[in-house]
Amino acid sequence: MKIYKLLSIVYYIGMALVFIGVLMHISDLVSGAWVFGAGSLIMIGIRGYNRMIGRIENRRVFTILLYSSLMLLPATWAMLSYRKYWIIFIALTALLDTYASFRRIKK
Repeated sequence: MKIYKLLSIVYYIGMALVFIGVLMHISDLVSGAWVFGAGSLIMIGIRGYNRMIGRIENRRVFTILLYSSLMLLPATWAMLSYRKYWIIFIALTALLDTYASFRRIKK
């Protein structure tokens, strides 16, 4: 299996863990924040790797995506400490991801 296909599969697993963690946290399951945190660490790792190996022309988009995934860490902390404002960090992540999706990645 090629490394890029493996990284894509791991990235999708991370996104699924983030989504499942949000659903678990909304359902008041204690382990939801831990599942969310595990998924966010996977996303940070993959996006950091993409920024390191990406082309110079795409560095700005990859930096935006890395900052976007870093917003998931304070969301994890807010979930673990039972704060109500964890959703603000997820909204910031969604906003930055939406902005980055309109940027063109050069191949």
